[in-house]
Amino acid sequence: MQSVSLKQIKVTDGFLKTRLTANRNNTVYNVYDRFKETGRFDALKCVKEETKSHIFWDSDVAKWIEGACYMLYANEDKNLRALMDQVIDDMVNNQLENGYFNSYFQVYEPDAIFTRRNDHELYCAGHIFEAAVALKDYLNDDRLLNFASKYVDYIIDRFTVKKDTGFVTPGHQEIELALLRLYKLTNEEKYLNLAKFFIDNRGANDKEECSFYNQSHLPVRHQTTAVGHAVRALYLYTAMADMALTIKDVELENAVKTLFDDIVKSKLYVTGGTGSSYNGEKFGIDYNLNNLGAYNETCAAIALCYFADKLMQLYGDAKYGDIIEKVIYNAFMSGVSIDGNSYFYVNPLEVKKDRVEYESTLPNWAKDKHPLLKRVKVFDCSCCPPNVVRFTEEIPSYAVYYDEDLSTITVSQYLSEEVYTPLASVNIDSNFPYDGKVKISVNSYGKDIKLKLRKPSWCKVNFYNEENGYLVFEGVFDDAEIELDFKMSFYEIYANPTVLEDFGKVCFNYGPLVLCAEGTDNDFNILSVKIPKKAKIKGEVLYGDPYVVNANLKVLYYPKTEKLYDVKPPKKIEKTLKLIPYFAWANRDENDMAVWFTKC
Repeated sequence: MQSVSLKQIKVTDGFLKTRLTANRNNTVYNVYDRFKETGRFDALKCVKEETKSHIFWDSDVAKWIEGACYMLYANEDKNLRALMDQVIDDMVNNQLENGYFNSYFQVYEPDAIFTRRNDHELYCAGHIFEAAVALKDYLNDDRLLNFASKYVDYIIDRFTVKKDTGFVTPGHQEIELALLRLYKLTNEEKYLNLAKFFIDNRGANDKEECSFYNQSHLPVRHQTTAVGHAVRALYLYTAMADMALTIKDVELENAVKTLFDDIVKSKLYVTGGTGSSYNGEKFGIDYNLNNLGAYNETCAAIALCYFADKLMQLYGDAKYGDIIEKVIYNAFMSGVSIDGNSYFYVNPLEVKKDRVEYESTLPNWAKDKHPLLKRVKVFDCSCCPPNVVRFTEEIPSYAVYYDEDLSTITVSQYLSEEVYTPLASVNIDSNFPYDGKVKISVNSYGKDIKLKLRKPSWCKVNFYNEENGYLVFEGVFDDAEIELDFKMSFYEIYANPTVLEDFGKVCFNYGPLVLCAEGTDNDFNILSVKIPKKAKIKGEVLYGDPYVVNANLKVLYYPKTEKLYDVKPPKKIEKTLKLIPYFAWANRDENDMAVWFTKC
Protein backbone atom coordinates (compact mmCIF):
# COMPACT_ATOMS: atom_id res chain seq x y z
CA MET A 1 0.00 0.00 0.00
CA GLN A 2 0.99 3.61 -0.46
CA SER A 3 0.31 6.66 1.65
CA VAL A 4 -1.05 9.81 0.05
CA SER A 5 1.04 12.95 -0.43
CA LEU A 6 -0.01 16.01 1.54
CA LYS A 7 -0.31 17.69 -1.87
CA GLN A 8 -3.38 15.50 -2.49
CA ILE A 9 -5.06 16.25 0.84
CA LYS A 10 -7.17 19.12 2.10
CA VAL A 11 -8.07 19.23 5.79
CA THR A 12 -11.60 20.56 6.08
CA ASP A 13 -12.66 20.66 9.72
CA GLY A 14 -12.49 19.08 13.14
CA PHE A 15 -9.85 18.40 15.77
CA LEU A 16 -6.95 18.22 13.33
CA LYS A 17 -7.80 21.56 11.76
CA THR A 18 -7.67 23.26 15.18
CA ARG A 19 -4.26 21.70 15.83
CA LEU A 20 -2.98 22.74 12.40
CA THR A 21 -4.20 26.30 13.01
CA ALA A 22 -2.32 26.46 16.32
CA ASN A 23 0.76 24.95 14.65
CA ARG A 24 0.76 27.49 11.81
CA ASN A 25 -0.22 30.56 13.81
CA ASN A 26 1.79 29.90 16.96
CA THR A 27 4.09 26.89 17.13
CA VAL A 28 6.22 27.53 14.06
CA TYR A 29 6.85 31.14 15.10
CA ASN A 30 7.36 30.28 18.75
CA VAL A 31 10.03 27.75 17.83
CA TYR A 32 11.64 30.23 15.44
CA ASP A 33 11.83 32.88 18.18
CA ARG A 34 13.35 30.45 20.68
CA PHE A 35 15.90 29.24 18.15
CA LYS A 36 16.79 32.82 17.28
CA GLU A 37 17.26 33.68 20.95
CA THR A 38 19.45 30.65 21.61
CA GLY A 39 21.69 31.18 18.57
CA ARG A 40 20.63 28.19 16.50
CA PHE A 41 20.01 30.25 13.36
CA ASP A 42 23.04 32.51 13.76
CA ALA A 43 25.23 29.41 14.07
CA LEU A 44 24.44 28.59 10.43
CA LYS A 45 26.55 31.56 9.36
CA CYS A 46 29.52 29.48 10.54
CA VAL A 47 31.34 32.31 12.29
CA LYS A 48 33.34 31.48 15.40
CA GLU A 49 31.70 32.91 18.51
CA GLU A 50 32.70 33.04 22.16
CA THR A 51 29.75 30.76 22.96
CA LYS A 52 30.01 27.66 20.82
CA SER A 53 27.11 26.22 18.86
CA HIS A 54 26.03 22.69 19.75
CA ILE A 55 26.72 19.49 17.85
CA PHE A 56 23.02 18.87 17.09
CA TRP A 57 21.65 22.37 16.52
CA ASP A 58 21.51 21.85 12.74
CA SER A 59 18.99 19.03 13.20
CA ASP A 60 16.66 21.35 15.15
CA VAL A 61 16.77 23.92 12.37
CA ALA A 62 16.24 21.33 9.63
CA LYS A 63 13.07 19.97 11.26
CA TRP A 64 11.74 23.52 11.49
CA ILE A 65 12.46 24.05 7.76
CA GLU A 66 10.68 20.81 6.86
CA GLY A 67 7.57 21.80 8.80
CA ALA A 68 7.61 25.26 7.24
CA CYS A 69 7.67 23.70 3.76
CA TYR A 70 4.45 21.79 4.42
CA MET A 71 2.80 24.91 5.80
CA LEU A 72 3.84 27.08 2.88
CA TYR A 73 2.43 24.57 0.41
CA ALA A 74 -0.91 24.61 2.24
CA ASN A 75 -1.04 28.38 2.81
CA GLU A 76 1.37 30.97 1.49
CA ASP A 77 2.82 33.09 4.33
CA LYS A 78 5.25 35.75 3.10
CA ASN A 79 6.73 36.31 6.54
CA LEU A 80 7.39 32.61 7.14
CA ARG A 81 8.77 32.24 3.60
CA ALA A 82 11.24 35.09 4.18
CA LEU A 83 12.43 33.63 7.48
CA MET A 84 12.87 30.18 5.94
CA ASP A 85 14.68 31.52 2.87
CA GLN A 86 17.23 33.30 5.04
CA VAL A 87 17.91 30.15 7.04
CA ILE A 88 18.34 28.06 3.88
CA ASP A 89 20.60 30.65 2.28
CA ASP A 90 22.88 30.64 5.34
CA MET A 91 23.21 26.87 5.12
CA VAL A 92 23.85 26.79 1.38
CA ASN A 93 26.32 29.69 1.47
CA ASN A 94 28.40 28.07 4.19
CA GLN A 95 28.55 24.52 2.89
CA LEU A 96 32.19 23.51 2.47
CA GLU A 97 33.57 23.02 -1.02
CA ASN A 98 33.79 19.25 -0.46
CA GLY A 99 30.08 19.12 0.43
CA TYR A 100 30.34 18.81 4.22
CA PHE A 101 28.20 20.95 6.50
CA ASN A 102 27.93 21.10 10.26
CA SER A 103 27.81 24.47 11.99
CA TYR A 104 29.72 23.12 14.97
CA PHE A 105 32.42 20.87 13.54
CA GLN A 106 33.50 22.95 10.55
CA VAL A 107 33.93 25.99 12.79
CA TYR A 108 35.19 24.63 16.11
CA GLU A 109 36.63 21.15 15.47
CA PRO A 110 37.36 20.70 11.76
CA ASP A 111 40.03 18.10 12.54
CA ALA A 112 37.43 15.95 14.35
CA ILE A 113 34.98 15.61 11.44
CA PHE A 114 33.57 12.05 11.39
CA THR A 115 35.84 10.85 14.19
CA ARG A 116 33.33 10.48 17.05
CA ARG A 117 30.37 8.20 16.45
CA ASN A 118 27.97 9.71 18.99
CA ASP A 119 28.40 13.36 18.04
CA HIS A 120 25.33 13.51 15.77
CA GLU A 121 26.95 14.57 12.48
CA LEU A 122 25.05 12.04 10.39
CA TYR A 123 21.90 12.62 12.43
CA CYS A 124 22.05 16.33 11.59
CA ALA A 125 22.76 15.49 7.95
CA GLY A 126 19.70 13.22 7.86
CA HIS A 127 17.35 15.92 9.05
CA ILE A 128 18.78 18.36 6.51
CA PHE A 129 18.16 15.75 3.80
CA GLU A 130 14.53 15.39 4.92
CA ALA A 131 14.17 19.16 4.73
CA ALA A 132 15.67 19.01 1.23
CA VAL A 133 13.03 16.49 0.14
CA ALA A 134 10.20 18.63 1.53
CA LEU A 135 11.58 21.82 -0.04
CA LYS A 136 11.86 20.25 -3.48
CA ASP A 137 8.68 18.16 -3.37
CA TYR A 138 6.35 20.80 -1.95
CA LEU A 139 7.88 24.11 -3.05
CA ASN A 140 9.86 23.02 -6.14
CA ASP A 141 13.00 24.57 -4.67
CA ASP A 142 16.31 22.82 -5.47
CA ARG A 143 18.60 24.66 -3.07
CA LEU A 144 18.78 22.01 -0.36
CA LEU A 145 18.48 19.13 -2.82
CA ASN A 146 21.70 20.25 -4.51
CA PHE A 147 23.20 20.78 -1.05
CA ALA A 148 22.20 17.22 -0.07
CA SER A 149 23.58 15.69 -3.26
CA LYS A 150 27.02 17.21 -2.65
CA TYR A 151 26.94 16.22 1.03
CA VAL A 152 26.00 12.62 0.25
CA ASP A 153 28.85 12.39 -2.27
CA TYR A 154 31.24 13.45 0.50
CA ILE A 155 29.78 10.92 2.96
CA ILE A 156 30.05 8.15 0.35
CA ASP A 157 33.68 9.05 -0.31
CA ARG A 158 34.62 9.08 3.38
CA PHE A 159 32.64 6.06 4.57
CA THR A 160 32.63 3.65 1.63
CA VAL A 161 35.64 4.59 -0.53
CA LYS A 162 38.40 5.97 1.71
CA LYS A 163 36.96 4.33 4.85
CA ASP A 164 38.97 6.80 6.94
CA THR A 165 36.25 7.71 9.44
CA GLY A 166 36.27 6.86 13.13
CA PHE A 167 33.11 4.80 12.82
CA VAL A 168 31.04 2.94 10.23
CA THR A 169 27.41 3.62 11.19
CA PRO A 170 25.81 6.60 12.95
CA GLY A 171 25.49 6.60 16.73
CA HIS A 172 22.13 8.36 16.42
CA GLN A 173 20.15 6.87 13.56
CA GLU A 174 18.06 9.06 11.25
CA ILE A 175 20.08 9.48 8.10
CA GLU A 176 18.98 6.02 6.91
CA LEU A 177 15.30 6.95 6.56
CA ALA A 178 16.25 10.34 5.09
CA LEU A 179 18.35 8.73 2.37
CA LEU A 180 15.42 6.52 1.40
CA ARG A 181 13.23 9.61 1.07
CA LEU A 182 15.87 11.16 -1.21
CA TYR A 183 15.94 7.99 -3.29
CA LYS A 184 12.16 7.94 -3.71
CA LEU A 185 12.17 11.58 -4.76
CA THR A 186 15.06 11.37 -7.24
CA ASN A 187 15.50 7.67 -8.17
CA GLU A 188 19.26 8.16 -7.74
CA GLU A 189 20.83 4.86 -6.69
CA LYS A 190 23.51 6.51 -4.54
CA TYR A 191 20.94 7.36 -1.89
CA LEU A 192 19.54 3.83 -1.76
CA ASN A 193 23.02 2.29 -1.69
CA LEU A 194 24.23 4.51 1.15
CA ALA A 195 21.10 3.81 3.20
CA LYS A 196 21.65 0.09 2.65
CA PHE A 197 25.31 0.46 3.65
CA PHE A 198 24.41 1.99 7.00
CA ILE A 199 21.62 -0.52 7.69
CA ASP A 200 23.63 -3.59 6.67
CA ASN A 201 26.75 -2.60 8.62
CA ARG A 202 25.07 -1.82 11.94
CA GLY A 203 26.18 -4.46 14.41
CA ALA A 204 28.09 -6.19 11.63
CA ASN A 205 31.55 -4.60 11.57
CA ASP A 206 34.74 -4.82 13.62
CA LYS A 207 35.29 -1.07 13.94
CA GLU A 208 32.48 -0.34 16.39
CA GLU A 209 31.77 -1.73 19.84
CA CYS A 210 28.65 -3.83 20.35
CA SER A 211 26.09 -1.56 21.99
CA PHE A 212 22.48 -2.14 22.97
CA TYR A 213 22.09 1.63 23.42
CA ASN A 214 22.32 2.40 19.70
CA GLN A 215 21.13 -1.00 18.48
CA SER A 216 24.61 -2.18 17.40
CA HIS A 217 24.54 -5.39 19.45
CA LEU A 218 23.48 -7.55 16.48
CA PRO A 219 23.09 -7.22 12.72
CA VAL A 220 19.69 -5.62 12.18
CA ARG A 221 18.11 -8.67 10.52
CA HIS A 222 18.84 -10.70 13.67
CA GLN A 223 17.33 -8.23 16.13
CA THR A 224 14.09 -9.35 17.80
CA THR A 225 13.82 -7.15 20.89
CA ALA A 226 13.49 -3.36 21.03
CA VAL A 227 16.40 -2.09 23.11
CA GLY A 228 18.34 1.06 23.82
CA HIS A 229 17.56 4.71 23.12
CA ALA A 230 13.91 4.72 22.02
CA VAL A 231 14.13 7.46 19.39
CA ARG A 232 17.27 6.06 17.80
CA ALA A 233 15.71 2.59 17.74
CA LEU A 234 12.44 3.72 16.18
CA TYR A 235 14.16 5.82 13.51
CA LEU A 236 16.25 2.75 12.65
CA TYR A 237 13.22 0.45 12.57
CA THR A 238 11.40 2.94 10.33
CA ALA A 239 14.30 2.88 7.87
CA MET A 240 14.46 -0.92 8.01
CA ALA A 241 10.74 -1.16 7.22
CA ASP A 242 11.06 1.35 4.40
CA MET A 243 14.04 -0.53 2.98
CA ALA A 244 12.03 -3.75 3.13
CA LEU A 245 9.28 -1.98 1.18
CA THR A 246 11.71 -0.59 -1.35
CA ILE A 247 13.85 -3.63 -2.19
CA LYS A 248 11.45 -6.41 -1.09
CA ASP A 249 13.79 -7.70 1.61
CA VAL A 250 11.95 -10.52 3.40
CA GLU A 251 14.50 -10.78 6.23
CA LEU A 252 14.07 -7.10 7.04
CA GLU A 253 10.29 -7.51 6.83
CA ASN A 254 10.36 -10.30 9.38
CA ALA A 255 12.69 -8.34 11.67
CA VAL A 256 10.61 -5.17 11.79
CA LYS A 257 7.37 -7.10 12.30
CA THR A 258 8.95 -8.90 15.27
CA LEU A 259 10.38 -5.69 16.72
CA PHE A 260 7.04 -3.89 16.48
CA ASP A 261 5.22 -6.77 18.16
CA ASP A 262 7.81 -6.77 20.96
CA ILE A 263 7.13 -3.08 21.63
CA VAL A 264 3.35 -3.43 21.61
CA LYS A 265 3.29 -6.59 23.74
CA SER A 266 5.60 -5.50 26.55
CA LYS A 267 7.02 -1.96 26.21
CA LEU A 268 4.13 0.32 25.20
CA TYR A 269 2.35 2.67 27.60
CA VAL A 270 -1.43 2.87 27.51
CA THR A 271 -1.01 6.34 25.94
CA GLY A 272 1.16 5.00 23.12
CA GLY A 273 4.31 6.39 24.72
CA THR A 274 7.59 4.47 24.57
CA GLY A 275 10.91 4.67 26.36
CA SER A 276 10.27 4.02 30.03
CA SER A 277 13.69 4.92 31.38
CA TYR A 278 15.15 8.36 32.13
CA ASN A 279 18.54 6.68 32.19
CA GLY A 280 19.49 6.79 28.53
CA GLU A 281 16.01 7.74 27.25
CA LYS A 282 15.61 4.07 26.49
CA PHE A 283 13.33 1.08 26.38
CA GLY A 284 13.30 -0.71 29.72
CA ILE A 285 12.92 -4.39 30.41
CA ASP A 286 9.62 -6.05 29.52
CA TYR A 287 6.57 -4.80 31.46
CA ASN A 288 8.61 -2.21 33.39
CA LEU A 289 6.22 0.68 32.73
CA ASN A 290 6.43 3.00 35.70
CA ASN A 291 4.14 6.03 35.75
CA LEU A 292 5.87 8.72 37.79
CA GLY A 293 9.22 8.05 36.15
CA ALA A 294 7.89 7.41 32.66
CA TYR A 295 10.08 9.08 30.06
CA ASN A 296 7.95 8.81 26.92
CA GLU A 297 9.82 11.43 24.91
CA THR A 298 7.60 13.30 22.45
CA CYS A 299 10.06 12.46 19.66
CA ALA A 300 9.65 8.76 20.46
CA ALA A 301 5.89 9.06 19.98
CA ILE A 302 6.48 10.67 16.59
CA ALA A 303 9.02 8.00 15.62
CA LEU A 304 6.59 5.22 16.59
CA CYS A 305 4.03 6.71 14.18
CA TYR A 306 6.65 6.75 11.43
CA PHE A 307 7.42 3.09 12.13
CA ALA A 308 3.75 2.05 12.27
CA ASP A 309 3.07 3.92 9.02
CA LYS A 310 5.76 1.96 7.16
CA LEU A 311 4.39 -1.31 8.57
CA MET A 312 0.93 -0.22 7.48
CA GLN A 313 2.29 0.16 3.97
CA LEU A 314 3.99 -3.23 4.20
CA TYR A 315 1.15 -5.30 5.63
CA GLY A 316 -2.03 -3.19 5.71
CA ASP A 317 -2.91 -4.66 9.11
CA ALA A 318 -5.48 -2.64 11.08
CA LYS A 319 -3.39 -2.96 14.25
CA TYR A 320 -0.88 -0.47 12.87
CA GLY A 321 -3.64 2.08 12.35
CA ASP A 322 -4.81 1.44 15.92
CA ILE A 323 -1.36 2.35 17.24
CA ILE A 324 -1.13 5.49 15.09
CA GLU A 325 -4.51 6.59 16.43
CA LYS A 326 -3.48 5.92 20.03
CA VAL A 327 -0.22 7.84 19.67
CA ILE A 328 -1.63 10.87 17.86
CA TYR A 329 -4.43 11.58 20.33
CA ASN A 330 -2.45 10.80 23.48
CA ALA A 331 1.34 10.37 23.60
CA PHE A 332 2.04 12.90 20.84
CA MET A 333 -0.65 15.49 21.49
CA SER A 334 0.33 15.76 25.17
CA GLY A 335 3.73 17.02 24.03
CA VAL A 336 2.38 20.43 22.99
CA SER A 337 0.09 22.87 24.79
CA ILE A 338 -3.42 23.64 23.58
CA ASP A 339 -2.29 27.04 22.27
CA GLY A 340 0.74 25.50 20.55
CA ASN A 341 3.26 27.67 22.38
CA SER A 342 4.94 25.35 24.90
CA TYR A 343 6.12 21.76 25.04
CA PHE A 344 6.90 18.66 27.03
CA TYR A 345 10.03 16.69 26.30
CA VAL A 346 8.86 13.99 28.74
CA ASN A 347 5.27 12.74 29.03
CA PRO A 348 4.70 10.95 32.37
CA LEU A 349 1.53 9.16 33.46
CA GLU A 350 1.65 10.48 37.00
CA VAL A 351 2.94 13.65 38.65
CA LYS A 352 3.28 14.54 42.34
CA LYS A 353 3.64 18.28 42.66
CA ASP A 354 5.13 18.34 46.17
CA ARG A 355 7.78 15.81 45.20
CA VAL A 356 8.79 17.76 42.11
CA GLU A 357 8.96 20.99 44.10
CA TYR A 358 11.12 19.33 46.78
CA GLU A 359 13.51 17.94 44.18
CA SER A 360 13.95 21.44 42.75
CA THR A 361 15.52 22.57 46.06
CA LEU A 362 18.28 19.94 45.95
CA PRO A 363 21.70 20.27 44.31
CA ASN A 364 21.94 18.64 40.89
CA TRP A 365 23.99 15.70 42.13
CA ALA A 366 21.25 14.78 44.64
CA LYS A 367 18.19 15.17 42.42
CA ASP A 368 16.06 12.35 41.15
CA LYS A 369 14.79 12.87 37.65
CA HIS A 370 11.22 14.09 37.66
CA PRO A 371 8.96 15.44 34.92
CA LEU A 372 8.04 19.07 34.59
CA LEU A 373 4.75 20.29 36.03
CA LYS A 374 4.18 22.66 33.14
CA ARG A 375 5.20 22.79 29.50
CA VAL A 376 8.01 25.21 28.65
CA LYS A 377 8.84 27.26 25.56
CA VAL A 378 12.38 26.00 25.02
CA PHE A 379 14.74 23.22 26.15
CA ASP A 380 18.53 23.05 26.00
CA CYS A 381 17.95 19.89 23.96
CA SER A 382 15.18 21.14 21.67
CA CYS A 383 14.60 18.17 19.39
CA CYS A 384 10.91 17.89 20.31
CA PRO A 385 9.46 21.38 19.53
CA PRO A 386 10.55 21.45 15.85
CA ASN A 387 9.50 17.81 15.57
CA VAL A 388 6.03 18.93 16.70
CA VAL A 389 6.08 21.58 13.95
CA ARG A 390 6.70 19.08 11.17
CA PHE A 391 4.78 16.08 12.49
CA THR A 392 1.56 18.02 13.11
CA GLU A 393 1.62 18.95 9.43
CA GLU A 394 2.20 15.31 8.45
CA ILE A 395 -0.75 13.85 10.39
CA PRO A 396 -3.24 14.24 7.48
CA SER A 397 -1.24 11.70 5.48
CA TYR A 398 -2.17 8.87 7.86
CA ALA A 399 -5.87 8.93 6.97
CA VAL A 400 -5.96 7.10 3.62
CA TYR A 401 -3.77 4.51 1.84
CA TYR A 402 -4.21 2.96 -1.59
CA ASP A 403 -3.02 -0.13 -3.45
CA GLU A 404 -3.27 0.22 -7.23
CA ASP A 405 -2.45 -3.45 -7.86
CA LEU A 406 -5.34 -4.64 -5.72
CA SER A 407 -7.57 -1.65 -6.51
CA THR A 408 -8.00 -1.06 -2.79
CA ILE A 409 -8.59 2.12 -0.79
CA THR A 410 -7.99 1.87 2.96
CA VAL A 411 -9.29 4.51 5.36
CA SER A 412 -7.21 4.20 8.52
CA GLN A 413 -7.77 7.45 10.44
CA TYR A 414 -11.05 9.34 10.64
CA LEU A 415 -9.80 12.88 10.06
CA SER A 416 -12.04 15.44 8.39
CA GLU A 417 -10.35 15.89 5.03
CA GLU A 418 -10.63 15.47 1.29
CA VAL A 419 -8.16 12.96 -0.16
CA TYR A 420 -7.38 12.36 -3.83
CA THR A 421 -5.74 9.11 -4.96
CA PRO A 422 -5.29 7.50 -8.42
CA LEU A 423 -8.09 5.07 -7.53
CA ALA A 424 -10.67 7.32 -5.91
CA SER A 425 -11.40 10.56 -4.12
CA VAL A 426 -12.38 10.19 -0.47
CA ASN A 427 -14.16 12.80 1.62
CA ILE A 428 -14.16 12.11 5.38
CA ASP A 429 -16.40 14.05 7.77
CA SER A 430 -15.75 13.23 11.42
CA ASN A 431 -15.67 14.64 14.95
CA PHE A 432 -12.98 12.19 16.09
CA PRO A 433 -11.77 11.91 18.79
CA TYR A 434 -14.95 13.14 20.51
CA ASP A 435 -17.69 11.45 18.50
CA GLY A 436 -17.85 8.08 16.72
CA LYS A 437 -20.13 9.22 13.91
CA VAL A 438 -18.39 9.31 10.54
CA LYS A 439 -19.52 10.13 6.99
CA ILE A 440 -17.38 8.96 4.10
CA SER A 441 -18.06 9.91 0.49
CA VAL A 442 -16.20 8.02 -2.24
CA ASN A 443 -15.90 8.49 -6.00
CA SER A 444 -13.98 5.70 -7.75
CA TYR A 445 -13.95 7.39 -11.16
CA GLY A 446 -16.12 4.63 -12.63
CA LYS A 447 -13.77 1.85 -11.52
CA ASP A 448 -14.60 -1.23 -9.46
CA ILE A 449 -12.64 -1.00 -6.20
CA LYS A 450 -12.49 -2.42 -2.70
CA LEU A 451 -13.01 0.08 0.15
CA LYS A 452 -11.67 -0.87 3.59
CA LEU A 453 -12.57 1.17 6.69
CA ARG A 454 -10.65 0.47 9.88
CA LYS A 455 -12.80 -0.54 12.82
CA PRO A 456 -11.07 1.00 15.88
CA SER A 457 -9.93 -1.59 18.41
CA TRP A 458 -11.99 0.10 21.15
CA CYS A 459 -15.25 -0.13 19.16
CA LYS A 460 -17.67 -2.82 20.41
CA VAL A 461 -20.26 -2.45 17.65
CA ASN A 462 -20.66 -5.45 15.34
CA PHE A 463 -20.91 -4.75 11.62
CA TYR A 464 -22.03 -7.33 9.08
CA ASN A 465 -19.10 -6.84 6.71
CA GLU A 466 -16.06 -7.06 9.01
CA GLU A 467 -12.80 -8.57 7.79
CA ASN A 468 -9.49 -8.55 9.70
CA GLY A 469 -10.20 -5.32 11.56
CA TYR A 470 -11.83 -3.56 8.61
CA LEU A 471 -15.32 -2.96 7.31
CA VAL A 472 -15.20 -3.93 3.63
CA PHE A 473 -17.24 -2.59 0.71
CA GLU A 474 -16.81 -3.41 -2.98
CA GLY A 475 -18.09 -1.97 -6.22
CA VAL A 476 -18.15 1.21 -8.28
CA PHE A 477 -18.57 4.25 -6.05
CA ASP A 478 -20.20 7.30 -7.61
CA ASP A 479 -20.00 9.81 -4.75
CA ALA A 480 -21.49 7.07 -2.60
CA GLU A 481 -21.89 8.10 1.03
CA ILE A 482 -21.33 5.68 3.88
CA GLU A 483 -22.45 6.63 7.38
CA LEU A 484 -21.00 4.82 10.38
CA ASP A 485 -21.30 5.16 14.14
CA PHE A 486 -18.49 3.58 16.11
CA LYS A 487 -20.34 4.60 19.28
CA MET A 488 -17.68 6.10 21.48
CA SER A 489 -18.20 5.44 25.15
CA PHE A 490 -16.34 5.42 28.44
CA TYR A 491 -14.59 2.15 29.23
CA GLU A 492 -11.98 0.70 31.55
CA ILE A 493 -8.56 -0.72 30.74
CA TYR A 494 -6.55 -3.07 32.95
CA ALA A 495 -2.83 -3.78 32.69
CA ASN A 496 -1.16 -7.16 32.37
CA PRO A 497 -0.48 -8.46 35.94
CA THR A 498 3.23 -8.44 35.10
CA VAL A 499 3.09 -4.62 34.91
CA LEU A 500 3.54 -4.34 38.68
CA GLU A 501 3.14 -0.55 38.67
CA ASP A 502 -0.43 -0.84 37.36
CA PHE A 503 -1.58 -4.23 38.60
CA GLY A 504 -4.84 -3.83 40.54
CA LYS A 505 -5.43 -0.43 38.96
CA VAL A 506 -7.72 0.86 36.26
CA CYS A 507 -7.34 3.42 33.47
CA PHE A 508 -10.37 5.15 31.96
CA ASN A 509 -10.74 5.85 28.26
CA TYR A 510 -13.26 7.51 25.99
CA GLY A 511 -13.03 6.23 22.43
CA PRO A 512 -9.40 6.75 21.40
CA LEU A 513 -8.71 9.12 24.32
CA VAL A 514 -6.92 8.14 27.52
CA LEU A 515 -8.34 10.11 30.44
CA CYS A 516 -6.55 11.48 33.48
CA ALA A 517 -7.34 13.44 36.62
CA GLU A 518 -5.72 16.74 37.54
CA GLY A 519 -5.57 18.43 40.91
CA THR A 520 -6.92 21.60 39.33
CA ASP A 521 -10.34 20.00 38.82
CA ASN A 522 -10.49 18.14 42.13
CA ASP A 523 -10.34 19.68 45.62
CA PHE A 524 -8.73 16.60 47.17
CA ASN A 525 -5.66 14.42 46.71
CA ILE A 526 -6.32 12.54 43.47
CA LEU A 527 -3.49 10.12 44.30
CA SER A 528 -5.37 8.94 47.39
CA VAL A 529 -8.56 7.57 45.87
CA LYS A 530 -9.89 4.12 45.14
CA ILE A 531 -12.37 3.15 42.47
CA PRO A 532 -15.31 1.00 43.69
CA LYS A 533 -15.89 -2.14 41.65
CA LYS A 534 -19.30 -1.01 40.43
CA ALA A 535 -18.32 2.61 39.76
CA LYS A 536 -19.64 4.00 36.48
CA ILE A 537 -18.56 7.16 34.71
CA LYS A 538 -21.17 9.79 34.13
CA GLY A 539 -19.85 12.17 31.58
CA GLU A 540 -20.53 14.36 28.62
CA VAL A 541 -18.57 15.41 25.59
CA LEU A 542 -17.98 19.13 25.37
CA TYR A 543 -16.50 20.75 22.28
CA GLY A 544 -13.88 23.21 23.43
CA ASP A 545 -10.35 22.76 24.77
CA PRO A 546 -9.18 21.66 27.24
CA TYR A 547 -12.47 20.26 28.57
CA VAL A 548 -13.27 18.21 25.50
CA VAL A 549 -14.41 15.36 27.69
CA ASN A 550 -15.87 16.13 31.09
CA ALA A 551 -16.24 12.82 32.92
CA ASN A 552 -17.38 12.45 36.53
CA LEU A 553 -16.80 9.32 38.57
CA LYS A 554 -17.87 8.43 42.12
CA VAL A 555 -14.77 7.36 44.06
CA LEU A 556 -13.68 6.62 47.61
CA TYR A 557 -11.29 9.20 49.02
CA TYR A 558 -9.02 8.53 51.98
CA PRO A 559 -8.11 11.84 53.63
CA LYS A 560 -4.92 12.45 55.57
CA THR A 561 -5.07 11.69 59.31
CA GLU A 562 -3.02 12.87 62.30
CA LYS A 563 -1.37 9.51 62.91
CA LEU A 564 1.35 8.24 60.64
CA TYR A 565 0.35 4.65 61.47
CA ASP A 566 -2.79 3.33 63.11
CA VAL A 567 -4.39 0.01 64.05
CA LYS A 568 -7.64 1.23 62.56
CA PRO A 569 -8.24 1.33 58.81
CA PRO A 570 -8.42 4.82 57.31
CA LYS A 571 -11.79 6.49 56.96
CA LYS A 572 -13.23 6.86 53.52
CA ILE A 573 -15.35 9.59 51.99
CA GLU A 574 -17.29 9.45 48.75
CA LYS A 575 -16.10 12.05 46.25
CA THR A 576 -16.66 12.86 42.61
CA LEU A 577 -13.49 12.59 40.54
CA LYS A 578 -13.36 14.65 37.37
CA LEU A 579 -11.44 13.28 34.40
CA ILE A 580 -10.21 15.05 31.25
CA PRO A 581 -8.23 13.84 28.22
CA TYR A 582 -4.60 13.06 28.98
CA PHE A 583 -3.39 15.29 26.15
CA ALA A 584 -5.08 18.30 27.77
CA TRP A 585 -3.39 18.13 31.19
CA ALA A 586 -0.96 20.83 32.37
CA ASN A 587 -2.59 23.61 30.37
CA ARG A 588 -3.59 25.47 33.53
CA ASP A 589 -2.13 25.28 37.05
CA GLU A 590 0.83 23.21 38.20
CA ASN A 591 -0.67 20.28 40.05
CA ASP A 592 -0.85 16.52 40.58
CA MET A 593 -1.91 14.26 37.70
CA ALA A 594 -2.73 10.56 37.44
CA VAL A 595 -3.84 8.14 34.71
CA TRP A 596 -4.04 4.89 36.70
CA PHE A 597 -6.21 4.46 39.82
CA THR A 598 -6.41 1.68 42.39
CA LYS A 599 -9.59 -0.37 42.21
CA CYS A 600 -11.13 -1.79 45.37
